[in-house]
Amino acid sequence: MRLRVPFSDVDMHGNVHNGRYVAYAEDAINEFIRESGLSDQFDPASSRLAYHVKKVEIVYERPLGFGELADITARAARVGRTSLTFEVLVHPAEPAGAPPAVRAQVVWVCVDPETRVPSPVPESTAAALLLASRAGTPT
Repeated sequence: MRLRVPFSDVDMHGNVHNGRYVAYAEDAINEFIRESGLSDQFDPASSRLAYHVKKVEIVYERPLGFGELADITARAARVGRTSLTFEVLVHPAEPAGAPPAVRAQVVWVCVDPETRVPSPVPESTAAALLLASRAGTPT
């Protein structure tokens, strides 16, 4: 997904506030799921499962500033028995091929929505996520 950094996302130094990258990561993951045609598998009403964030790790390589264009991509990096690990990269759009400004890893745990007890990730969901990640579905 492409984003032009809005003024509301920057701190007093003109850089994207570090906390905003969590929202960017979540948006990119949800776009990846939607663009991969997997939204129904993550809808608690149709799948009878929910996914809760367990961990977010962000590594800052360089700041992005107000008005900069950023390309944000997400993919499933790992599928565990009850968890999904997504890798998110935030690249400045220019110059083309620039290294990521930010790297994020987001871990979701699959749970029963009523008991909130971890549940196995359905095999069909795991396979579809890994296939979409290998296909390089853009976000």
